[in-house]
Amino acid sequence: MAPPSRRRTPAFRPVPGDSATAVLGDHRRYPLCRIVLTCALCGWAKGYDPERLIARLHELRAGGYATPVGAIAARVAWPCPMCRRVKWRSDLAWPAEADPRDIRRLTAMIRN
Repeated sequence: MAPPSRRRTPAFRPVPGDSATAVLGDHRRYPLCRIVLTCALCGWAKGYDPERLIARLHELRAGGYATPVGAIAARVAWPCPMCRRVKWRSDLAWPAEADPRDIRRLTAMIRN
């Protein structure tokens, strides 16, 4: 088994649309999606539950549903566990194990 810092991170598939204009509240339109924090230098990534992230921002009085997804990365001050540098980006994405058929079915349920 590889050391923890060298483990492969799970892949994520980005949601359609422009991440630059997306806000945290948009996660409701994309079932099963996560907020993905990615190191811009080495590619290490971790997904977070959007509702927990929004609750934490409310608790800190630092944002909420209208917070741009890209602004989340600016609040992260800890270094990347892989490369030990601090340069983050954040996006909405689906986990690799999420079945595309389930995503389509749940999206249709929300839309209709």
